[in-house]
Amino acid sequence: MQYMPFASDVELPFYMALASIKINHDKLDASARKLLGRYEIRPADPSNASCRVQIHGNALTSDETPPGYYRAEGIIKNVNTIEEYRGIDKAHMLHQAGRTIWDAINDGSIYSCPSLLASFVVLSFADLKSHKFHSWFAFPALHSTPPWVPEETDNRDTVEPSQDGPRNPPLARSLSHTERSSLVDAVKTWSIDRDARQRGFFLARKSLDAGHGDGGGTREASTTAAAPQSSGSRVSWTIAELSAYEDGFFNGARTEDRYVCFADPSNNAHAPGWMLRNLLVLMKRRWGLDRVQVLLYRDAQSYRDSRSVVLRLRTKPEDSIPSQEEQDQMPKVTGWERNPAGKLTGRTVNLADYLDPKRYSHLNKRPFCITDHAPRLADQSVNLNLKLMKWRIAPNLDLDKIKDTKCLLLGAGTLGSYVARNLMACIQQMTDLAPSN
Repeated sequence: MQYMPFASDVELPFYMALASIKINHDKLDASARKLLGRYEIRPADPSNASCRVQIHGNALTSDETPPGYYRAEGIIKNVNTIEEYRGIDKAHMLHQAGRTIWDAINDGSIYSCPSLLASFVVLSFADLKSHKFHSWFAFPALHSTPPWVPEETDNRDTVEPSQDGPRNPPLARSLSHTERSSLVDAVKTWSIDRDARQRGFFLARKSLDAGHGDGGGTREASTTAAAPQSSGSRVSWTIAELSAYEDGFFNGARTEDRYVCFADPSNNAHAPGWMLRNLLVLMKRRWGLDRVQVLLYRDAQSYRDSRSVVLRLRTKPEDSIPSQEEQDQMPKVTGWERNPAGKLTGRTVNLADYLDPKRYSHLNKRPFCITDHAPRLADQSVNLNLKLMKWRIAPNLDLDKIKDTKCLLLGAGTLGSYVARNLMACIQQMTDLAPSN
């Protein structure tokens, strides 16, 4: 089965925030920092541009996930040199990220933070002098052994192909209008007071009402919600966090009414989102499942055409039963992002042309000139030079006192000009020159 890989989508203000934190806080400390990623269901996006993890300008400092977004847990390691960026053990870095997911599944802490199933790691280097930012994203995915494959389904349940090709993954079942509308309402009701870490992964139990009662479900201890019913509808849904599985959430429910769900940002008709890989490992490892109904939740509005589909999966039969030791071994991990050319390598963003506000002025009709932003770059270079001196040579240096220093230089000949140029590398105030003649 194919999966739609995550793709990074970084806002330009993030790079400026990264540079500011490096200069003012981290300095020579290359320890990893938390980084908040967000993804969303965007039906209008083409399939090759869907499944994006967005890195907003406040991703290093904010912990808020707005409504409509789902949370991805990230860390960023911003190293000090380009040599370190190129030479770091990337296989080990990815392995450690996968180990975090694997350990959370084994000890059960994944239930308090299911968004870890959509986690990522970033390796970066900020060249502060040239304003170039090198970065490489990895979205760790644990491989299931044996692999999961789709089961055969009744062809009557599949959606007719559209002019753009099959709408659903092969062997997937779409939801009816009644099922979909009540499911969307139930998920929205459940999500209102839910921690953002929980919203992207959940359980759903479908039931049929004998009449027009209260929805046919019971509200279970602040972790579930019954769907409001449309007029005349007999279908209702009860939603719960993943942890409810081990508390007997599906007890008494028919197999066909049990759904393990995740918010799927993929618009690819044949490939569910990347995070399903880790969710399947959880289902096999924690719950011992070898067959499951996975609901790819792709509906943002209850009144639109149904996009959510149900995928029935099973594990491939094994030639031999693995030993307990083999089952306890951490699975293979993949996940380094490919660049637009399809190569396994990082990306470089040059922000030098975007640092001056004139670049964005709608009133500035003349062509952009390199001299427009030269003063701004010079000021930032002065700041950087001073802070590098403080980090590496004189930790007790009073930068404010140096920046506010004014200098009168007597003599503007060859020697005076050289001295003035050196002074302007560390003093922001105007240096006055008095010619000797």
